[in-house]
Amino acid sequence: MAIVGEIIKESHSNINTRGGEVISDVIFNNEYFQIRTYAMGDYDRKNGSKQNIQLTKEKAIELRKLMDKFIGDR
Repeated sequence: MAIVGEIIKESHSNINTRGGEVISDVIFNNEYFQIRTYAMGDYDRKNGSKQNIQLTKEKAIELRKLMDKFIGDR
């Protein structure tokens, strides 16, 4: 497991988006929160995780603050 150790906020970067939607799943317990993504259309998640992120509660709180800022800007 690779746990996020530091979150760096980029304020002036362009986001390179791609068409389509990937599949993701979320799992968490008392210590960690994990998000995994899979290829478009891989609803059974049989082709393996393409990307994943694991957060401690401390990093989840930090990410939540950034997400709250993002949501509030809309």
